[in-house]
Amino acid sequence: MIAKLTSKFFILFVFIYFCLAKVSFAAFSLESSKITVQHSSENLVEFDKVAIDIAKLMDSNALLALSQLKEYEEKFYKLSLKQQINYYNLLADIYLLQAQYHLVEKTASDGLALTLGLSSPSIFISELLYSRGFAYESIGKTAAATKDYENGLELAKYLHDKVLIATGLINLGAIYYLTDQYENSLRVLNDAYNIAKQTNNDELKGSVNSELGILYAHLNRAEQSMVYYQQSYQFYKRANKRISSLEALVNIAINHLNKKKYQQAIIVYETIIAESGGSGQNEIMYNTYSGLSRAYLQKQQPDPEVSYQYLSLSKRYMENTEQYNIELQYYNEEAFVLFALARFDDVLVSIDKVEKILKDRVPLSFVKAQKNIKLINLKSKTYFKLGYYQQAYKIQKQRLALIKALRKREQISSIAEVRLALEVKQADLQTKLLENKQFLQETALIEAEKKQQQQRYYLLYSAVVALVFAWLLIKLIQDQRRLYKVSNIDMLTGIANRKKTLKKGKLLFKKAKFQQSDLSVLMIDIDHLKTVNNQFGHGVGDVTLQKMVQLGSKLIRKTDFFGRISGEEFLLFLPKTSHAQALIIAERFRFAVKQLSWQQEGASDMAISVSIGVVCSTDLLYKQLSDIEALINKADSLLYQAKAQGSDKVCG
Repeated sequence: MIAKLTSKFFILFVFIYFCLAKVSFAAFSLESSKITVQHSSENLVEFDKVAIDIAKLMDSNALLALSQLKEYEEKFYKLSLKQQINYYNLLADIYLLQAQYHLVEKTASDGLALTLGLSSPSIFISELLYSRGFAYESIGKTAAATKDYENGLELAKYLHDKVLIATGLINLGAIYYLTDQYENSLRVLNDAYNIAKQTNNDELKGSVNSELGILYAHLNRAEQSMVYYQQSYQFYKRANKRISSLEALVNIAINHLNKKKYQQAIIVYETIIAESGGSGQNEIMYNTYSGLSRAYLQKQQPDPEVSYQYLSLSKRYMENTEQYNIELQYYNEEAFVLFALARFDDVLVSIDKVEKILKDRVPLSFVKAQKNIKLINLKSKTYFKLGYYQQAYKIQKQRLALIKALRKREQISSIAEVRLALEVKQADLQTKLLENKQFLQETALIEAEKKQQQQRYYLLYSAVVALVFAWLLIKLIQDQRRLYKVSNIDMLTGIANRKKTLKKGKLLFKKAKFQQSDLSVLMIDIDHLKTVNNQFGHGVGDVTLQKMVQLGSKLIRKTDFFGRISGEEFLLFLPKTSHAQALIIAERFRFAVKQLSWQQEGASDMAISVSIGVVCSTDLLYKQLSDIEALINKADSLLYQAKAQGSDKVCG
């Protein structure tokens, strides 16, 4: 009996023990689950805070920012989808600062793949597209970069984010000036500038000023360019953007180099080295040491040895970037430094590397094509120094052909011409607007006549409307006159522009053909005007063009027609003038230019000459030329011969 009771108590004890254990285990599991969720939530909040700190840190210490971000690599899949996308966004920004563009491309693409899981559009998409676009741009994939910039801009507009919209416009503006689309570049960068002014974002203002500075530099407007660079530097400093402010200083130094102010450039480059501590971004440090090399090579008393030392310092930074433009620039500059050191065999090696880089990148932009022609000239000189005269002659012929082809190509627009083109469009839009207003006023008058019952009010209303119509008509006539002037007159010199000159030439050619009379054409080019611009400034060059037009206007007859067709080229049409007479007029023009005093303030020792190509429509040699374009092309070819003979020549 006692045994049975003992057995029952034991079974009851075991049962109670297991029940208590089960309850304790359940409570423990619930508590563990709460702790896990709590830890996960803490991780999410922690990353958001760290992401803000990393974004602030990367501009001053990209390596430390990368190290802190990489700590979340193992926790990546514990992050929310938006945090994972932000992780890739921050990583792409850091790689951008380190100029590791292939890593930027991959990282941004990985981030964009994740954005497909978002339920609604996010600013991260635009930012990742801009980062990948910049990577494409830097490694030479211009079309892919343009597509990413355009897609990012469209999304920014959809999200109504002013900063992102302005950033997209800035990116496209850069693409446009790199591909010689200067009018488009000026348009979108001005739009970005106006948007940036409406914000308190100093970094954005610094960025748009920087790109406008580069655009004006491409248009050979160093003074305007410098103003934008200095404003860019001030905005970046206010925003505490160390790397961006150093980039602005690089642009300022390059501007000094282009204006031949080598000592000022050296001072700025030394400032960059001091402020960076010698450990700045690879591209900045490459441009700094490369710029110092160029300054010591080109200054009044060149020092090729020091130049080569600085170029050697720049090489290790070049090797750590993935931007093909930098590699191209390095070997280009290396060739010129080695030539100055009389290391001619090494010069050819450097030129060969440039040619390999350029092999798959045609057509070249106008700026790159100009640099390539200079390099081909250096190659010819190098062969000459080595005694390979046949190769030197052959390459020189190639260079002359490229110069001619480049001259045939659309001339790089001056900023005045770009503004002029925009003004034409604006005037056209204003004319249409006035026409629409006039239509609306007419409609309003008809409605008013139906409703007006009292004669006095009707007469008063009609008088007001008549005054409005008169005002609109005056404005319309003024705008049409202004549009005609903008479309037909060269604003710098006051004579006919290219469009008007070619139109007049066609009419004179038809008239001469109908009357079976002579029409002579003079193609006139101011020799070495670019050298004048570079040496004395574009203000002196502009005055030279104006004085040339004043002289030409005094020498020509009332029946002749004088127009400007490009930067330093003019066309003179001489109706009823034989080839022999035209040659005399050309010589008289050339001699008058030679005798005229061209001295200006700051350019007291300046001398100007012209080269002239002469052709006549009824000359036996040119009777087969069927239109004015063919006649002008022949005159241009003869001008080219005059240039080849040493300039200051008349060739007919």
